[in-house]
Amino acid sequence: MRPEEIRRIRKRIDTTLSNFRSIYGCYVNAAGEIVTTMEIPVLDMESEEREMYAAVFKKVLSGKAGRNQMALDMPTEIVGNSDEHRLLMALKSTQLRDDNLRELLYQRIIESLDMDGDSYVILLAADVYDLKTKDVKGEEWSEESNQQFEYFLCAICPVKTSKAALQYLPGQQEFRGISTGTLLAPPAIGFIFPALDEGGSDIYQAQYYTKSTSVNHGELITALFRIDDPPMAPDVQKETFNSTLSEALGKECSLDVMTSLQAKLSAKAEALSEEDPSAIAEVRIEDIEEILSGKGVSDEKIRDFGESVEKRFDGAETFNIGNLIQKRSFEVRTPETRIITDPDNALRIKTRVIDGVTYILVPAGESVSVNGVEVSLNDL
Repeated sequence: MRPEEIRRIRKRIDTTLSNFRSIYGCYVNAAGEIVTTMEIPVLDMESEEREMYAAVFKKVLSGKAGRNQMALDMPTEIVGNSDEHRLLMALKSTQLRDDNLRELLYQRIIESLDMDGDSYVILLAADVYDLKTKDVKGEEWSEESNQQFEYFLCAICPVKTSKAALQYLPGQQEFRGISTGTLLAPPAIGFIFPALDEGGSDIYQAQYYTKSTSVNHGELITALFRIDDPPMAPDVQKETFNSTLSEALGKECSLDVMTSLQAKLSAKAEALSEEDPSAIAEVRIEDIEEILSGKGVSDEKIRDFGESVEKRFDGAETFNIGNLIQKRSFEVRTPETRIITDPDNALRIKTRVIDGVTYILVPAGESVSVNGVEVSLNDL
């Protein structure tokens, strides 16, 4: 789903939950046992409760594309021909009203999800959206609906036990100790099925949310969507790319090569963002190899790099630039020192050998401070 399509669904979830009939749920303890199941009609909720549930489901539709939000494309051969897809379609078509279908989904999640021993709650909500279409020029929205978009949302929220606190009790005019009990944390994982794609329903795709960029629970993706090779979590992808680059290039992986690669990828990401702010800035492996070649890396090392990437990333040809580099900073670390600068300044960092010792040189600029104190370099 494109960002604008995610926003369209997000706008459906107002604080009154007026587009939803009921909220369904399942409370799972640390042992993976169902404590209770829930079916809460929206009309029975207090306004404050509705706002809180709305915030939970809105969170599933938040975050950065390609990092917190991932489009999951299900293999064509399993669509309509697998238990996983048939369950998703049945949940959608019944608007979650079938107890047995919900139970199947709960069990599938419980059997596959590893929450590191934490209790959690699975929340579900379904909606039917009368889609509006753009006019011929694509400039305005038509008020007439020509189709409906049936979908459901799933949010998986960790359960936290709050610590005791002192609360002011007006009647006693004192602060007394209380325990606020078990609380529901914001969603750690969630998804919407099917995806909304170009104004229509795409039953070949789900939109997946993960709060963490280091863990995306690939085991759950496989269990729910029959995707045998789920995408790497962004931070894992970055670590894998970095180690592949370092191992393949060896001694040719110099500071000069890395500063150039960082600068060029940052510039490419910025240019693509200006061209289409809603699109994910991607780079082809061939473009990375071209940058390496331009910095003098040998053909042999570039070939080793390409082969390693193909093996470790299952033949992927394009990458989200944001998952390969730190777009907001450039860091150089030694056992004794850490240098952090803006990516635009990366090319200004140089190395020099002075009296047989290799130094990393950083331009001082006009203002230098030490522990927050402005200092002068005039005596150097």
